[in-house]
This record gives sequence, C-alpha cells and structure tokens, in this order.
Amino acid sequence: MSLIATKPVKPTTPPRVAPLPGFQLYFAGSLNKVFEEDLKRKGANRLASQLLDRNVIDGWIAGRNEGLCRGYLLIDSGAFSAHTRDAEVDVDAYIEYLNSIDDDVHVFAQVDKIPGKFRHPKTREELSEAPEMSWNNYLYMRERLKSPEKLLPIFHQGEDFKWLHNILEYRSPEGDKIWYMGISPANDKPVKDKIKFIDKCFDIIKHSSNPDICTHAFGMTSLNVLEMYPFTSADSTSWLMNGANGSIMTKYGSVLVSEKSSHSPQHIAMMPKAAQREIQTYVESKGYDMSKLGTEYTERIRFNIDFLLDWAKNYRYKPVLVRQRSLI
Repeated sequence: MSLIATKPVKPTTPPRVAPLPGFQLYFAGSLNKVFEEDLKRKGANRLASQLLDRNVIDGWIAGRNEGLCRGYLLIDSGAFSAHTRDAEVDVDAYIEYLNSIDDDVHVFAQVDKIPGKFRHPKTREELSEAPEMSWNNYLYMRERLKSPEKLLPIFHQGEDFKWLHNILEYRSPEGDKIWYMGISPANDKPVKDKIKFIDKCFDIIKHSSNPDICTHAFGMTSLNVLEMYPFTSADSTSWLMNGANGSIMTKYGSVLVSEKSSHSPQHIAMMPKAAQREIQTYVESKGYDMSKLGTEYTERIRFNIDFLLDWAKNYRYKPVLVRQRSLI
C-alpha cells in the first residue's frame, strides 16, 4: 500500500449491483484493436487488467457510453502480472482508479497477495501469510470504495479453507453478506486436482450461512469443468491461445487445423475421414471456411470467439461429470 492511505469512504445509499442474467463468460487476454472491436460488436464481456489494459478499459467504457457495446466489464487488479515482475500493486492507487470508473464497471477483483517470489519455491510461512494479507486487502478496499459490493474477494487453491469460511461468514456493519466472490484454481495443477478443490469449495458454500453466493471462476479453460458446477461467471484466454496455437474450439473439443502443424498426430488431417467431414460440416454451418482457418490465425480467433459466445449463451449447469462427445 502507498504511504499515504486512502481515507475510508461512506457511500450514500450504496448502489445495488444488478444480478447477472444467466451465466456470463468474460474474454481475457491482451490482443490487438481489431479483436477488441469484434468483441464489442458481438456483445461479449471483457476481463481487463488495470495494470496492463487501461487503454482497453477506456475503450470499453467509451463504447458502452456510446451504445456500441453491451458487455460487462470485470476489472482485474493485475496482482499476478506485478508478481512476475517482483512488484506489487499499489492498493490505494487501485482504489482511486476504481472509484474514478465506478459508474461504468460491473465488478472488480480485489488485490490478492501472491506468495513468495515468481518461479521460486514458496516457504510455508509465505504460503500461510499470503491469504491473510489478501483478506486484509479486501477489508481495506471495502472501506474505501464507492461501491464495496462490487468488490470480489478471491479464494485460491492451496489456501487454508478457513479463508473461504471468512468470505462466506462475513457481514458488513449494515449486516450485508458478500454476494459475489472469486474462486481461483491453480494453473499448475492437473484437472483432477482442480475438480477436488472446486468440489470442496461448493460443498462448503452449500453448508454455509451464505449458500446462494455468486461465484466467478478465474482462469478456467475447461468448459466441461465449468458445466459441472453452478458458477455465475468465468473468464478464459482459451479462445485466444487456441487460435494462436493453430486450433479451433468446437463441440468436440479443440481441433488442430493450422497448415503449419499438418504433420502433428493431433491434426485434423490425421483424424478418420468421417470425423473430418463432420467437423468441416460443423465449421461451414457457422459460416467459416476450413482453408482460411488453416492459414489465418485471425480467422481461428474469430471462430473461437463465436464458439464461446454461443457456448455461454446456451450454458447449462450439469451436476454430473460432463464428457465431450468423441469423434475418434
């Protein structure tokens, strides 16, 4: 935090955040202006880092005010990006920034403490101190934000579950519960470990005094896993990463289509002919051309945007393990 602390704010009649209609997917990741305009035009939601994407945030706010986009904005603190540079987010500066754009943003993430140094082993002490510092940051920010109800506390995989209980049992001086929180599975853990973690989170939520709390899945790329739990929202860079790495996202899973990877065992050309025909038919039904998807990464990214928008629109919570239909 900065040496000169932001003074607590007493909001006059705190605004109530409108409930999110249905499941909301936020597109994350830095990209060029062309794709930003595509996302705006198609009504997508955007997660943007206040540390790296101020120009993106400004553009989206301007677009909303001009009626050019209708998607929600979720502001991330940029704590992890700062961590990779051996730096920390200035909490007071972040609070000041959020208060300046409060009317134009639906929700924002707290400044969470990332334990230890980037790419260095974490000590037991660092792992123990980090969630306490994160919780203190959350309380500090709540007191100083114009709209504290827009602030998402975040619970990370690997933290003691007492910190999840803290979020669920918290009550403001006015007696309000936290209505919306983030759950952050560890990026370096296998899917089965993430599932165990999320299972336990929702079991604790279900039996808490705040069982109806809304939940956002941070950095969740598995659509199957998202359908297994009653998340309110999620963010992902999979649309961007898949496209850049030569793949398109389909109802059958990610399919490698780039001509540069045509000799890969995972390439569509190595799939059975029947599977190839079905995928081509699926692609053409969406208005895209397979040859362009094979040669132009921009076309693949646009295809992935459309796929995820359609997936989110038709999202259904299925409280059983959902497995993708296999063509092979």
